[in-house]
Amino acid sequence: MSQAAATTPTAAPAVGPVAAPPGPSAPVGPVLYVLKRFPRLSETFVLREVLGLEAAGVRVLVDALLPPEDSPTHAELDAVCAEVRYVPRHARLRDPASARAHLGLVLRRPLRWSALALRARRDDTWRRFVQGGIVAERVRREGVTHVHAHFATASSEVAVVAAALAGVSCSVTAHAKDIYHHDNAPHLARRLSGVDTVVTVSGHNVAHLESVVREGGVRASVRHVPNGVGLGPVADPATGTSLLCVARLVPKKGVDLIVRAAALLADDHPDLVVDIIGDGPLRPELTSLANSLGLADRVRFHGAATADEVQAALAGCRAFVLPCRIDADGDRDGMPTVLVEALARAVPVVSTDVVGIGELVVDGATGLLVPPDDVDALATALDRLLRDPALATSLGLAGRRLVAQRYSPADATAALLDVFAGASGHAGGAA
Repeated sequence: MSQAAATTPTAAPAVGPVAAPPGPSAPVGPVLYVLKRFPRLSETFVLREVLGLEAAGVRVLVDALLPPEDSPTHAELDAVCAEVRYVPRHARLRDPASARAHLGLVLRRPLRWSALALRARRDDTWRRFVQGGIVAERVRREGVTHVHAHFATASSEVAVVAAALAGVSCSVTAHAKDIYHHDNAPHLARRLSGVDTVVTVSGHNVAHLESVVREGGVRASVRHVPNGVGLGPVADPATGTSLLCVARLVPKKGVDLIVRAAALLADDHPDLVVDIIGDGPLRPELTSLANSLGLADRVRFHGAATADEVQAALAGCRAFVLPCRIDADGDRDGMPTVLVEALARAVPVVSTDVVGIGELVVDGATGLLVPPDDVDALATALDRLLRDPALATSLGLAGRRLVAQRYSPADATAALLDVFAGASGHAGGAA
């Protein structure tokens, strides 16, 4: 990964070889990604996208709004060719670099610059406007034909401004927190205004976003592009006895439910161990909960892990469990990529029937679904898989077949290429 500033790469679940996808319906020139952070441990899907586009022959550039997190190293980042630049976090128009970038844009498009500046003052997004001008200058200098952002928050605000000032097309991938969280939902239509295409990761999200853009008067199409996940080696869950969760330790992941379910299972499964990989603000609380339930030696919190450690854990467990919920702030998962990754290894999944998860985890066919926040139902589902290794194997293999059919990395890249090419066909930027 070439860089414009020193970074420390982060770890994520293993990313397999990226196959070159079929070409788009029209040529795609250089694409610039606007991201909050890059690289980021929890955003393996961004890394896969960049690798997939580069395998297809697309030149990718990255402008990140924040420096990378201090996390373990992810080896696959070395395969990324994109030059990563870090936009000043507190950019001001009077700063020399910002002033030079915006002066050129004012001279080229004075009316558009003025309209966007007035909008930024009105919407209290001036800092994003200044950052957008810095990005727009790079777009013009490097011959970028399309700007893409992940998450309809700060990244999309900057991307929309940059694309409009540079006169190119723009798309945004919306995921979950940026769509549903109470702090973000009221601003969603505004943040998507000026976007040519909204990409999202589940059919459930498509339906919701179509209503948002329609009711908000936003001129954007909505496309479903699943996060592509390659098939890993087939695991044998029949030989495993542990349960595995890989997640950020935040309320919407429902990790507390796993701990409580383990307490209900402990007497009937004396050898049961639950491995929880990931970190977050709830770790002290979750550790205390496990200790209070007498599970200190049976619920193991591993913190952030390398790709090899995650893959080894998947290979050795009976089932993967992620009891997602809608938290008090409205936050929820859109389509947890880690569920796709588990099924790609033929590891059966137990999750909840919220948002788009049922599109992947079909109850009784590719996994088991339980209602959110139902500890008894979760324990019952896990007990079924612990007692029935044949069921665990059959569900895992069925899930792997579904992943192969619907979550192909090559298909995901081809769909993105069509989004970029189609949007470029009617580019111009909204003022």
